[in-house]
Amino acid sequence: MTVEDTSISKGRESAEAERLGTVVADQLMPLEEDPRWSVARRVAASKGFAKSKFLISFILYICEKHLLDQTSEITEQLIGEHVFRRPQGYNPGEDNIVRNYARLLRQRLDEYFNSEGIDETIRIAVPRGGYVPIFIEDDKAVGESRQHPVHVRLIEVVGDSSQQQPEEIVDRAVKDQVLPGRQVLGLKALCAALFLALVFVVARDIHIKSPQQSVSDRFWNVFFSSTRDTLLVPADSGLVIYQDLTNRRIPLAEYAAGEYQKHTSATSGIDSAMVNELGGRRYTSVVDLHVVSSISQLPAVVKNRFKVRYAREVTLDDLKQSNVILLGSFDSNPWVDLFQRDLNFQFEHQPKVDDVVIHNLHPMAGEDEYYKTNQSDSAHSTFGLIVVTCNLDGTGHVLLIEGINMAGTEAAADFLFSDASAPLLGKIFDSNGNIRSFEVLLETSNIGANAPRPRIISQRILQR
Repeated sequence: MTVEDTSISKGRESAEAERLGTVVADQLMPLEEDPRWSVARRVAASKGFAKSKFLISFILYICEKHLLDQTSEITEQLIGEHVFRRPQGYNPGEDNIVRNYARLLRQRLDEYFNSEGIDETIRIAVPRGGYVPIFIEDDKAVGESRQHPVHVRLIEVVGDSSQQQPEEIVDRAVKDQVLPGRQVLGLKALCAALFLALVFVVARDIHIKSPQQSVSDRFWNVFFSSTRDTLLVPADSGLVIYQDLTNRRIPLAEYAAGEYQKHTSATSGIDSAMVNELGGRRYTSVVDLHVVSSISQLPAVVKNRFKVRYAREVTLDDLKQSNVILLGSFDSNPWVDLFQRDLNFQFEHQPKVDDVVIHNLHPMAGEDEYYKTNQSDSAHSTFGLIVVTCNLDGTGHVLLIEGINMAGTEAAADFLFSDASAPLLGKIFDSNGNIRSFEVLLETSNIGANAPRPRIISQRILQR
């Protein structure tokens, strides 16, 4: 290509870029002047939206596309890709984040227009069953798009319309408004098409979702919510090193306050500064990393509500306000001590033999009072524990995945992710669909720190 050809090519590219820029500017300038867009921006900046970047992006995306007459882009698929950063072509039937946030969006819109935005002359509603917004002014749906402004007269509503929710006004309007003959025919045709589309979508969702609604999915859905954080806390292996070198178990109060390293005295002749340095490192086990990875890939996870927190950074407020998943027993994750005090199966440290055991406070027929790693047999039997209980304020749930050692923790995690857990998980929900608190004690073999073939040897399921 010659220099002249290159110059011509660059000139064409520049002209095309200028043309596109002009088109975008032509679209955005009237949008900025549209009072409906101003309302959308005030909603996005309100208290109910300001703390959630997804809610802000959601409301601005659907309003902008609607006002620019691009409603074909207001679909669950495209909202998931552009607002929630899902990969292109993802399956909304398996990932319901858009539907979850749409419910929250409608709730926050109602809250805004009944409090902070009560004086707004234009209100925004997102009718159930779709994501296209409707702008309402003086009981009228204002304009279908920026290019085609029209006022559709709504039927008079008995009572004070200021006390009605936008969705109630819209629903009443859709049911009761009287349109000229040609528009009525068009509306009937549209309703018929929408009904057929709804039938197709329902049939498709039944086909897609039915295989996905396993008892395992139902279990994991308990710990993830679009309105509550889920905190996953791996074991602190640095703490285990510190305790081994000092021959002292650190209680939760000292651990939470960070006081335990101020008066270090090693019993093995190692310099105290070295003990503190090793104990202060942010170590965790490969087993815990594998569990974190497995949980993070679950369909139930709400990405912006899922947080992995190192044990030393956790606070009591975190455990009150969040759903919590704790990995490891009390010697590697002291936070479990807050919950094990009310359990039947409790981890205990035996100083005389420097060993950790599981104490069965109320043995049933055929059960032992203590369970510990048996180093004398060839299988090296060891134990893990799975517990579901309430969080500290009683509004969320806590899942404990514990083991006497890494093999025990791995056995508990492997059991939860295997088909072998289905019979247990099928029994833990009551007739109202609420999960019951439960404890499950598992036995496995500790061969090279691996955990093959875990099996249940005892369980307690709280009957409500």
